[in-house]
Parts: sequence; C-alpha cells; structure tokens
Amino acid sequence: MANTNAPFGFRSFGHRDGSAPTMGLERYFINSSDANPYFTGDPVALSSATPGSLQPYFGSSLTPRVAGIFAGCEYYNPSVGRVTWNSYFPGTVSSSSPVTAYVISDPEMQFLVQASSAGLGSSNVGANVNILAAQSSLGNTLSGISVVTIASTLALTSASLSSYPFTIVDVYSNFAPPGANGVDNSSAYNVMVVVPNNTFRRAPITGLTT
Repeated sequence: MANTNAPFGFRSFGHRDGSAPTMGLERYFINSSDANPYFTGDPVALSSATPGSLQPYFGSSLTPRVAGIFAGCEYYNPSVGRVTWNSYFPGTVSSSSPVTAYVISDPEMQFLVQASSAGLGSSNVGANVNILAAQSSLGNTLSGISVVTIASTLALTSASLSSYPFTIVDVYSNFAPPGANGVDNSSAYNVMVVVPNNTFRRAPITGLTT
C-alpha cells in the first residue's frame, strides 16, 4: 500500500544500544525577538550571530552544524502573566526575556523521519542525508509538530560523503506492523531510522557510496 505524505519531523526512536531513551535533553535559548518558528522535531543549530542562542537549521547550507532536535520551549506569556510551555515557538514573543528551548542533543539517539517525494530503502542504509530545505520553516501550529522530511538526495559524492547531518541506519518497516504508514519501501514518503552524523556533538563519518 502506498505511503501517505504525513511528515512529523524527527521523532525519538530510542538509543542505538537499546538503553532507556532519556532523550539527552539540553537547555538552550532562543531570542524572544527571533521571528523564526521552531516546531517539535525540527533540527536546530547554534546561532552564528548570537552566541549561546539557537537558530533554525534550514538545510540549504551545511553550516552551522546541527545542535540537535527541538523538543519544546518555555517563555513568559503576558496574556496569562506567567511562564508557559509550548510544543513550538511561534516567533517573536512579547517578552524581553530569552526563550528557554529544550533540544535532544544525544548523539546516540535514533530518530524516525519521513523521506520526501522519492522513497529510500534498505540499499540506502549507511548513507548520509540532509533535510528537505523547502519544509524546514514549516510546521503544524495546532499540534506544534514539525513537517521536516529528509531529502531523497543522498550524500554519495566524494565531496560530501561526511558533510550531511544524519545517517540512515534502518528502515521503519523492520519495526512497524504491516499496513502502518511509511512501511512501503517501494514508494515515496516511506519512513527511515536515522542517527546524528555531522552534528555539534558528533564528528562526521563517511557514508557508504552504494
């Protein structure tokens, strides 16, 4: 059965060694005046303009390196007069205080992520991938969930073997029940299992060329 195009960003899928997924959350900050939205499941990077703060990872450039996956935030909400938690940052909140952001930065965390318009399969395990840049600033404002996907273009040239931020380690069809969305590896929008590669806490490795 063909897969449905229903991206969800990067979703935690447990550690590679099978240990409990504590998620390795780290606290970072977003400038309250930052107009960019951030959704749960979005890759984020350390800001090159404001040290110590985050910026979105747009995928169109391989720098700055990915710091991790956004997992919600807290900021002062003047409409209720207190700090509130949100699964996404809408951009430019009316507070002078920085926004506290939580990021999954554990380099051993595995993630589920949907492929873009061309399917990937078992033959792509070991290859490095980037996100689809066109979807990197979008998301669902009702659920707060990202719609980022991985691009079907793999890092298979000698110039970019180690430059992409994620490595494919498995196909979701090896874990999901039959009929689940994303398990048809012969069609577009199938779901892959990936791990961080060229990220802030992990040195890049060279992906497979086959």
